[in-house]
Amino acid sequence: MSAFKCPKCGKTTGGKEKFCIDCGQPLNTICPECGETWRFMFEYKFCPGCGHNMTKKETTKKS
Repeated sequence: MSAFKCPKCGKTTGGKEKFCIDCGQPLNTICPECGETWRFMFEYKFCPGCGHNMTKKETTKKS
C-alpha cells in the first residue's frame, strides 16, 4: 500500500499503519452492516462487501 495523508491531521503515513502515528486517527473504515474493512482514503459510497450505504451517519471508522 502506498503512502497517504491522515484525514485528521494531514501527516503522511507509510501506508501500512492502522492508526496515524502522529494523532492516533484510525485509518480504516468498517461497514456497520457486514464488518468489511478498507482504507478510509477510498471513500466508498457503498460497502464493497454487502452494498450498505456508507454515506449514512451510523458509519464508524475503526481499525
